[in-house]
Amino acid sequence: MAVKIIMPQGGQDITEGYVVRWFKREGEPIRCGELLCEVETEKAVFEVESPSDGVLLKIVAAAGTKVPIFAVIGVVGEAGETLDLDRLLSEPAAAQKPLDLSAIRSRLPDAGDPAGDRPKITGRARKLAAEKRVDLSGVTGSGPQGRITEKDVLIHVEKRKLSVQALRGQAKPLSRMRQAIARRMVQSKQTIPHFYVTVSADVTAALALRERLNRETGAAVSITDLIVKATALALRENPAVNCRLLEDQIVYLEDVNVGIAVNLDDGVLVPMVARADQLALIDIARRSRELAAGARQGKLAMTEPACFTVSNLGMSGIEAFTAIINPPETGILAVGGVQKRPMVRNDTEICIRAMLTMTLSVDHRVVDGALAATFISRVKHHLENPEGLTA
Repeated sequence: MAVKIIMPQGGQDITEGYVVRWFKREGEPIRCGELLCEVETEKAVFEVESPSDGVLLKIVAAAGTKVPIFAVIGVVGEAGETLDLDRLLSEPAAAQKPLDLSAIRSRLPDAGDPAGDRPKITGRARKLAAEKRVDLSGVTGSGPQGRITEKDVLIHVEKRKLSVQALRGQAKPLSRMRQAIARRMVQSKQTIPHFYVTVSADVTAALALRERLNRETGAAVSITDLIVKATALALRENPAVNCRLLEDQIVYLEDVNVGIAVNLDDGVLVPMVARADQLALIDIARRSRELAAGARQGKLAMTEPACFTVSNLGMSGIEAFTAIINPPETGILAVGGVQKRPMVRNDTEICIRAMLTMTLSVDHRVVDGALAATFISRVKHHLENPEGLTA
């Protein structure tokens, strides 16, 4: 029986991907779980495995082809099987979709219809634009009804070269990941009214707990893991922060999924620790290491979207900063480095304590100042009373 191979989504807000290469030719035998091809989205590169034994009956999307997510890129079936490709391609693939966020995105403010917003373009022009990494939104079409032609793309490329030559320096095209980051950050700042609150937490006891856990269990709990756990507990205690804005409705989410910003050579990814409020601290540490490694290797598995993000730049010597919310999330916690500071205790004693500064950015359309203050105060409480992090 013929089985369709589809383009995986590979992360939230992904609408299309590229087939990088095929490991098998049409007609070659393939075993279940064996690598079929490699695909790339703006977030990562994924290896696609065969879902069954058989042969590669048809390569629908050749290497270098850009296709929408969930589109059929190939077909695996039995040797000698008669393939009705038109019928197979016309069948709905909804059951095969691991996670379709299009319904949610279409209801977000200014989300629109991605397909309807695309410029009209000829096939040759689209292929050339992909090869030259041309953003079609900046190309003016000269064809019928404003259709973009191959000539329009070539003119745009030449204009770009002349513009670069007028500057002293070296031009480098934006990667697909950097384009996605730019698009989402502009969307965030233009559509989300950010509101900020900042606190400093005494993490002396939390660091002592971390050292003891790592010594006794052999785990590698990091400061970020402590903060993720504290944040997850605060989200569970304040469900009004664990939400999404969809048009004129606020959707309160059942699961507490916390994203962790991971720095890469070419940008930032936000892998997600699912149901972090229910995980032990050691399990969060293990999962965060796996996610960070997968992000840096470009092999992150498809996951549910995060509801909130933690971004820690303390390891870079940063004392404090403010972060931009990652849509469609409602908040992000920016964490600075641990510093030894003199503190007054009991109004009579001055002692040196390990202090950590955190700044919360929230969407002011759904989270008011008092709620933001309550939430970050609970994060601080859990860090300053770390015994609750191991419960």
